[in-house]
Amino acid sequence: MTKPWKILESKQTFRDQYLGIRTDKCERADGHVVETYHVIEQTPWVTIVPVTDAGNVVLVREYRHAAQKILTAFPGGVSDPGETDWELAGRRELVEETGYEAREMRLIGQCYPNPATQDNELFYYLALGCTPSSKQSLDPNEEIEVLEMPYSKFLAYEDFEVQHALHSAALFYAERYFLKHPELRPNA
Repeated sequence: MTKPWKILESKQTFRDQYLGIRTDKCERADGHVVETYHVIEQTPWVTIVPVTDAGNVVLVREYRHAAQKILTAFPGGVSDPGETDWELAGRRELVEETGYEAREMRLIGQCYPNPATQDNELFYYLALGCTPSSKQSLDPNEEIEVLEMPYSKFLAYEDFEVQHALHSAALFYAERYFLKHPELRPNA
């Protein structure tokens, strides 16, 4: 039977304002010692599936440096230090990245982005009744173009040249939610 590993030693090997790397020495239940296991420590993330009353999704186009690709995706980001209200974090990210506000937010799922190497959780929100309300308030390293697209077009995500696995998961959670709440499914 699989059991959690026992941490024998743990040390912080890197830390900055965005992430940490912890190196653990662990022992499995069968006595095998895992000498070096690196864990990426990150704050929780929020991804928003923003939908307008017209049935469009509000999307962001942004350069993603690690992949060196421009990505069309949902807005979202990391929680700020001390934030624990994920709906408020999602509302904040939506306004900051797009300038849109939501009439209503519904939690539609949560997961660990990569539990093999990361310790953070990701919270998905469906944002209903989104309307432009203000200018973007971007972080210094962000350069984001905002666009609207019919939900049905974005749902064909496999047709996009560049895809983000966590945004594919957002579509999964949204579709599961719409199966239970068909009256909320965007018409566009």
